[in-house]
Amino acid sequence: MEIDEWHPPSTARMPDGPDAFPATGVNSLAPLGSRAVARLIDSTLVSVPAFAAFAVATIATVGLEGDPEAMANDTGLTLWLTGTWFVVSVLYETVSVALWGQTLGKLALGVRVARQANGRCPLWWEAGIRIALPALVFAVPHPAAAVAVMVLYAVAVFDPMRRGVPDRAAGTVVVRSR
Repeated sequence: MEIDEWHPPSTARMPDGPDAFPATGVNSLAPLGSRAVARLIDSTLVSVPAFAAFAVATIATVGLEGDPEAMANDTGLTLWLTGTWFVVSVLYETVSVALWGQTLGKLALGVRVARQANGRCPLWWEAGIRIALPALVFAVPHPAAAVAVMVLYAVAVFDPMRRGVPDRAAGTVVVRSR
């Protein structure tokens, strides 16, 4: 093939507004309520085992009748819980979204994550960004961290394509899968 025969790939535009998606059904933009419930399910699936591991570690360290003040001041256990929760959250979400486009919570609610550019499952780094950004903010040991994470997701209310900060950063959009 000669250079004269080569043509650049098509320059199809990415969907840049809600009109680029079907109004209803598969591949329409997912409702914010479904997304919130799916996030709650996924957070529970990750947090309950992490909390159980923390409880077992606490009992193993200070015993069943340990000093409550000593337990409250044990930053090593707190850091261990936070680190475990962070790693498990990021791995669970990244692997699920990169391989299947959805986590168990998203599957239950009938939504999936898609690359905005082509509708396929996000790449590994895109899936990782979607969860690492809010997880890093939440891992900050400050009460305002939880509020900041909610704001990262709440921005979706004002976005015509219902994308929060993590979706914008990763170039993804959440659509209905059924």
